[in-house]
Amino acid sequence: SKFTTAYNWQNCVNMQVGQTYEVHWPSSAAGACGTLNQYQTPFADGVFCNWATVGNTTYEQIGVQAQVFIVVNDASYYYPNLIRGMIVDATSGHGSDMALYTGSTTGSSKSNTVCSQYAPITWQVDRKCWPISASSFDK
Repeated sequence: SKFTTAYNWQNCVNMQVGQTYEVHWPSSAAGACGTLNQYQTPFADGVFCNWATVGNTTYEQIGVQAQVFIVVNDASYYYPNLIRGMIVDATSGHGSDMALYTGSTTGSSKSNTVCSQYAPITWQVDRKCWPISASSFDK
């Protein structure tokens, strides 16, 4: 029932229990890393606010971590403060089986015909799909 029982969304009203969602956490030596503005919008400003410091080595200085979650209606899968970064937990295995590859930035303005100008980017993606409570996203 945790995969099918509806959740009363307060903020993420278009999300659904039982669906999967991929979450990205970009970081950059050219951004405001380690400051209160590390996670900000518009997004590109947070990753590239110090673009002049990157030079031609984007793959060494800009990266994205990602995890895939299936949303469940079960508070025992609650993880606080997702905005602060990927879930890494040696006990549960979160963030321990990673695929590493070179790619580019993503976004709604990118497609198979319109590529990102920000490449190469180092990606680190958790290979597993993890259950997570709806309230983890909604709070």
